[in-house]
Amino acid sequence: MTDNFVDDAAKKMKNAAQDAEAEAQTAKDHAEGKPSSETLNKAKVKIRDALD
Repeated sequence: MTDNFVDDAAKKMKNAAQDAEAEAQTAKDHAEGKPSSETLNKAKVKIRDALD
């Protein structure tokens, strides 16, 4: 039971970090006048992390 709680907390923390990174990339792209999709950036971050 405790292991599942710890695993869930770790997943939530990782997801939050990935979401924040994607949001930052989207904001940077928009500031530079580039088209950007937060959903696409989230997918890119998750795929990159999965391959690491």
